[in-house]
This record gives sequence, C-alpha cells and structure tokens, in this order.
Amino acid sequence: MVAAFAAAAALAQATQLVGEVRVEIHGNAATVRWNTDVPTGTRLKISPSALVREPTDRAPTTEHAITVEGLQPNVSYTATVGTARLWLGSKNFSLTDSAAARPPASPATIEPVVAKPPPPARTTWGNIASLPDHFARHGRDFGAKNADDYARMAWEFLQRAKAEGLPAKQDETGVFRVFDPGSGAFAAYNRDQTTKTFFKPGSRDYFARQPGRSIDLKAWK
Repeated sequence: MVAAFAAAAALAQATQLVGEVRVEIHGNAATVRWNTDVPTGTRLKISPSALVREPTDRAPTTEHAITVEGLQPNVSYTATVGTARLWLGSKNFSLTDSAAARPPASPATIEPVVAKPPPPARTTWGNIASLPDHFARHGRDFGAKNADDYARMAWEFLQRAKAEGLPAKQDETGVFRVFDPGSGAFAAYNRDQTTKTFFKPGSRDYFARQPGRSIDLKAWK
C-alpha cells in the first residue's frame, strides 16, 4: 500500500503539461489537444455535461487529442485534461470561440483549394547526405514514415512557424532556430531556410540556451 501511494506521488510530481490546453471548434464538436512532458494515458472531462473520456486503445503518448461531439451553442464549457491517474489542467471554451462554429458559406461562395505538394527533400534539407542519420535519430519524435516524410515535416514546421510567429533566434552565421512550446518541437535552419535538424529536445530550457538574438518570423517572406 505504501509503495502504491509512493508511486502515485512520483507520477504526479513527474507529469506536467507542456504549453497550454488548446481547443479547436468544428461545428458542434470540439477537439481538445495538449502535450505532456512524458508519455502518459489520455483522459478528458467536459463540464457541465460531466462527460469523461479515456481512450483505452491508445498507447501512452506526449501528444494528446480527444474530439467531443454534440456540444450546444451558448454554453460555456470547461475541458479538464489529464492522465489516467491525475488531472493536469483545464481550458474554458464555447462554440462561439471560433469562426469554425459559424454556419458554412453557401456552395456558390466556396472556392476550391488545391493543395500544393511540399518541395522534395533534396531542396529543403541543407546537407542531404545527413538526412538518413537525422531521420534515424529523430524521425520517431514525429512519427515520420521515412526520411522524405521527416524532411517534409521539418519544412512544414518552418512554414507554420513563419505563419504563427513561433519563438526563433538567429546567430551570427545566419543559422536560425525555432521552437514550438506547445508540441516541444525544435528545428534549426540555414540562412537559405534549408533544414539542419528537427527534433524534440528532452531539456525544457534547450531553446533558451541556444545562441543568437530573437527574430520575428512573421516578417519573413
């Protein structure tokens, strides 16, 4: 019994949220996302409905997401997230928090969107000879299927970083480094925006210890 209490206390002390709880609204549904510093189970409680969801078919992970459907407009909800054993944090939201909650535009006003394929790895990765090694060491951080898939993810991370203005630094050589506090992803890019590396560091202050001055990626073309 003492050992069980000690184990539970150790778990509570070790497991922490990384970043904030995020809520994405899709009509009358909401997807709640959060990250933990260590792999854990996934559990979500929605109030005031008192709905608790705890997937049983998922392996422990650091990137959590659960979608809840059938939510009502004009209701203030609280999403409380956690592991199988303890709650970690919460987020208040309603269906009006996002433009996605509004009725879709009529078909006549919707223009087709054609997704452009990402550039090939040989043009986005700085030293293509190093790509297999980086994929072997860090591909599992992002669930990449192969080296090309890993290079694509690194390129897409940079596009999102520029669009959202993620924290970034640039050193005297022109190399710039980007960090996403939400997912824990870190990447370094050459002056020409080709990728040097892409991974999830184990140290929370890893980005803070990187050289260079802060830059605004939103100002980049």
